[in-house]
Amino acid sequence: MIAVLPLIGGVLLGWLASRRVAVVVQIAFVAIASAVVIGSAPDHGHTSASVWWVAPVLVALGALSLLVGFWIAGRRTGRDARAV
Repeated sequence: MIAVLPLIGGVLLGWLASRRVAVVVQIAFVAIASAVVIGSAPDHGHTSASVWWVAPVLVALGALSLLVGFWIAGRRTGRDARAV
């Protein structure tokens, strides 16, 4: 469930926060989610090595969700989000 944090958080951060704050907090969200998922793998019958694919996937989806939030913010204000 913690893996959803970078996804929902990325969209909300991109939409509501400034770019610098959004990027820094999104990096923290991805790091926390990756650490919790990888660290709790043995409790769910997996080895820590078998879930290392989760971190790159979370990074990619976290970046995509942040870009979606920037795009929503740009549409809301009537400006291109990449121009900021």
